[in-house]
Amino acid sequence: MRNRALVLTGGGARGAYQAGVLKYIAENIPEAHFETLVGSSSGAINIAGLASYGGNIAEAGPGVAALWSKLEMREVFHTDFFSLAGIGIRWLYDLTIGGFLGRPTAHHLVNTNPLRALLKRIYRPERLAEAIENGTLRTVAVSATEVYSGNLVTFMQTKNHKSWHRARRHSVNTKLTVEHIMASAAIPLLFPAVPVENRQYVDGCIRSTSPLGPATRLGAEKILAIGVRRYYMRESGNYHELTPRKEEPAPSAAQLGALILNSLFAEALDADVEHLERLNAMLPEKRDGSFGMRQIEVMTIRPSEDLGELAKAYSDKAPFFVRFLLRGLGSERGRSSDILSYLLFVPEFLEKLVELGYEDARAEHDALSKFILG
Repeated sequence: MRNRALVLTGGGARGAYQAGVLKYIAENIPEAHFETLVGSSSGAINIAGLASYGGNIAEAGPGVAALWSKLEMREVFHTDFFSLAGIGIRWLYDLTIGGFLGRPTAHHLVNTNPLRALLKRIYRPERLAEAIENGTLRTVAVSATEVYSGNLVTFMQTKNHKSWHRARRHSVNTKLTVEHIMASAAIPLLFPAVPVENRQYVDGCIRSTSPLGPATRLGAEKILAIGVRRYYMRESGNYHELTPRKEEPAPSAAQLGALILNSLFAEALDADVEHLERLNAMLPEKRDGSFGMRQIEVMTIRPSEDLGELAKAYSDKAPFFVRFLLRGLGSERGRSSDILSYLLFVPEFLEKLVELGYEDARAEHDALSKFILG
């Protein structure tokens, strides 16, 4: 039996792009199937959606895309004045007189209880358990970062694989719940940390220097990875766009925050894919003489457009108080707003991301079909 893996990285609202790719695969390569599903952050939410359909992409793709297209910010976190103001007051208290007491009260910027309620409505763990039991799925895994140890923990539901232990990362065999998904998607400082079995966890992308690692350790022969950030290369025509023509102004808080988020959600995947491709070039097709190492085919799909630029066109769709706070941080400086693109959970923007993912997958149809079915 083949072991093809689907790897979905994180990116807040950018997860809608992944849903668009999945929708295209469902409608145009309906026989596609992945035995191993691996996700982190918003990718973990999409993986949970696939698992809720027993891994059946033909059914799950349109359903997951429809969910993203209709998603509103209030279904992800509280956007009302009193909720945001209450959190703001706690931060102000900590930064002013909180030092006298040494007991911080602010740990996050938004309350994500609405997202938990949404996941409880849509996640169907019984379908996942059934698919694992009958062999339709081998393993479903989501990763989160343990706050106090800094370790990357991959929670996986499987009956075929033993847990592994590496430096600063390990896996845990378990039954995946909404709390595991929430933990994987908890962007630090923005979203609250999530307790799982009395340990606090945040976003799985923080310590995930090798996003493809869990899939390779789970025996994947092929890996399709769907990223959430446009890929720039020095040799490509779009690299010059990063070179300033005049001295740049001092970065805003929003731009620095976006830099951190981009480093969490994008660069690790790019580097990991390049590393795997180099290993493939060095290894023979057979394992003999290669210390048990094997070639692993990998294909990536990334946005063909700058999602930060797209986000600015829809910034006025965000709730007033959210837009007010982000503007104060400098989210509208420059021609793009990466930080806004991670938090802009509004139907107009999300539907555009779904469409972009769909069209990018269409542009790769021949290669994608050959890769998945070959």
